[in-house]
Amino acid sequence: MAVLAFSTSAQERFGIAHSNFGGTDIAFLNPARTAGQWPYADIRIAGADLFAWNSLVAWSNGNQYLVGELRNGSTSSNTGSLVLRSNDFASQHRAIVQAAVLGPAVSLALGRGTIGFGVRSRAHVSASGVSEELGNFIYQGFNYAPQVGVRFRDQGVRALGAAWTEFSANYAHIIRAEGFSSISVGAGIRYNLGHSAGALQFTDLDYTVVDTAQLIIHEATARYAVAQPAVRAGAGWGADLGMVYERTMEEANGYYPHQGASGCTPMRYRYRLGVSLIDLGGIRFRDAEAGVISAGSLTIPDHEHIPVQNADDLDSLLSTATQWSRSTGFSIGLPTAMSLQYDQRIVDHTYVAFAAVQSLAGRNTLRLRRANSLAVTLRFETRYFEAALPVVFHEYAVTQPSVGFMLRFNGLVLGSDHILPFVSKGDVYALDVYARLRIMLFRSPACKGKGASKKHRSGSKDMVPCATPNG
Repeated sequence: MAVLAFSTSAQERFGIAHSNFGGTDIAFLNPARTAGQWPYADIRIAGADLFAWNSLVAWSNGNQYLVGELRNGSTSSNTGSLVLRSNDFASQHRAIVQAAVLGPAVSLALGRGTIGFGVRSRAHVSASGVSEELGNFIYQGFNYAPQVGVRFRDQGVRALGAAWTEFSANYAHIIRAEGFSSISVGAGIRYNLGHSAGALQFTDLDYTVVDTAQLIIHEATARYAVAQPAVRAGAGWGADLGMVYERTMEEANGYYPHQGASGCTPMRYRYRLGVSLIDLGGIRFRDAEAGVISAGSLTIPDHEHIPVQNADDLDSLLSTATQWSRSTGFSIGLPTAMSLQYDQRIVDHTYVAFAAVQSLAGRNTLRLRRANSLAVTLRFETRYFEAALPVVFHEYAVTQPSVGFMLRFNGLVLGSDHILPFVSKGDVYALDVYARLRIMLFRSPACKGKGASKKHRSGSKDMVPCATPNG
């Protein structure tokens, strides 16, 4: 699992996350965003995401673009190679690999409330706490001469992975619309059906690679867990919470989205501010192999040939362990994070947005880790066309931005938060791509009648259809 993470950025999909026509996607970063959504209904038919980022290695090939590399495959004479990245991430390396296949979903505006339902399957692998020295051993092998014979101590090393399908429901509501302001809250709840998982965590690891064969572990405190693939290997619940404030262009008194003349035209805003907690919860795997190990001195005579295929082999290898407890179940936490979003109108149809995502996974917990990120996104949007240019700083590395691009043609969305590997010949340390096929309905039944398109301005004496009985 660790090798997969280090050998391989649409984690947040910043190109579409701020869009007023983002449909079901806007709830992933903040569930309150769907309240007062500009389309009356958004129906997602299918979608796919792929995100990979790491700070340890990069795929290097200055002779051709990544697209050419993938097209030619391993038979090409210009095949690139893995190179070690410079250590610009303090004293630790990190990696994230995330993929998702999105099934049907719908988001429907019902006045000031909006409901949504959907299904998607996700796979997430994260590695963190890897020191520069341990990173050298991962890349160079245990025979890396400059570090042979040197004693090292690492803490908080984690490699976690899980695959699951989630069935979600979301509700958002405009709780206040007065003057030139609007406040919305939202929540999403998900039932998670776990398919597989694996975890290896070292709270403490004190070791010395003595020579080209011998490895001494002076002290180690570790947890491990494996759940074999199955349709129902585990189950659990997840949730999202969010709030949004909008400073509107006009008075919002009496505004009911998509309800008669007062709401048939979306309420425009000068700026929007949101805060959210995403991916709360986890998955419990019951039919699994898990354990906690606290080992004293342990000598491995040949670190290149460690025959561990099952629990009995592990028993033999750790015969000197001072303490070892086993269990048949364990829990994996979802990649929980806090997010802050800001969207500023520049002129009609043109906006600039800012977003920050901070992972809340503790160093010594079995919780999947989300990549910390900052993003600035410039976008131009209309009903039937949208273009966005996100600039993303993963793990707050302001000197190494990822530049992306997103295009939306009505309900067809193609985007990436890291487009450079496809258009440049530089080293590739991240990949990101996402796609959506959706159907958007812009006018509700209440807005299809005569005069429904006329917008009511607060304070006027025009006769308008009632938003509610006796309204």
